[in-house]
Amino acid sequence: MVNKKITSIDDLSAKDIQSIAEQAIKFKKSKKNYTRKVSKNIFNLFLEPSTRTTISFELAARKLGHNSININFEKSSLSKGESFNDTMDTLISMKPDALIIRDKNNFSPREIEKKNKIPVINAGDGTNEHPTQALLDYCVIKEIFKNKKIKIGICGDIKHSRVAHSNIKLLSKLGYQIHIIAPSYFLDKGGIEKINNKIIFHKSLNSVKNLDILMMLRVQKERIRKNAKNLMSSFKKNFCLQNKHLLNKPYLMHPGPVNRNIEISDDVLNNYPNSLILRQVEMGVYLRMACLKYILK
Repeated sequence: MVNKKITSIDDLSAKDIQSIAEQAIKFKKSKKNYTRKVSKNIFNLFLEPSTRTTISFELAARKLGHNSININFEKSSLSKGESFNDTMDTLISMKPDALIIRDKNNFSPREIEKKNKIPVINAGDGTNEHPTQALLDYCVIKEIFKNKKIKIGICGDIKHSRVAHSNIKLLSKLGYQIHIIAPSYFLDKGGIEKINNKIIFHKSLNSVKNLDILMMLRVQKERIRKNAKNLMSSFKKNFCLQNKHLLNKPYLMHPGPVNRNIEISDDVLNNYPNSLILRQVEMGVYLRMACLKYILK
């Protein structure tokens, strides 16, 4: 039997994505907690800071009647100097039924799954991908627009954003029209065109009209190697979302946490009526329930 995995959007077909999304929406509607005669043991290994993703995975496991065991860097032997591989060998020897991992290193979830042959979900790996964030974003979009093919803008630090990379893959796989809004210093245009050569690029929020969804991204200051402060200042000046950019009233998304007045102004963040940001957080629990159900079949 081949283990299911979600280490990348590439692991999922369009049919898989639709099935997971439909299951998440069902979970949200039912709001039911489950009990089991035999619970699975799910290890959550978070080696980078997280609030929304950690808590939502823990809640998801509990709502499904499984055991959730949380391991963070400060409480692991990695903080004492143990190598990553030795830590993984130790955890795998305890026979988890599934592993959820967030790591600063690109592709480590995929490598762990290949080596250990257990179900793995990538909760964010470096600048590479964050597939469950893209899946939950899609669930929110699907709730509102059903299967209508809408125009979606993604604005911000595309280059360093694992959320952007997963969303671009997922939305491209499902045939959505994607508009990328970003300065050149936050953009790897060639890499994006390898995923989808029909994406439309913009250098200003003012040049994008009639979007149905505008997805703003966090500036990844911890991943910017040079001139982070200057780039943040430049981005704030030219790309911080203001009410003047929202005259067509698109729905607004952001994966969180928001750098206030850098990506989104206080006025928009506090008062914009079409914000979906907290709805995304709520959906995170139900989507991760659906992902756990998918990999534990």
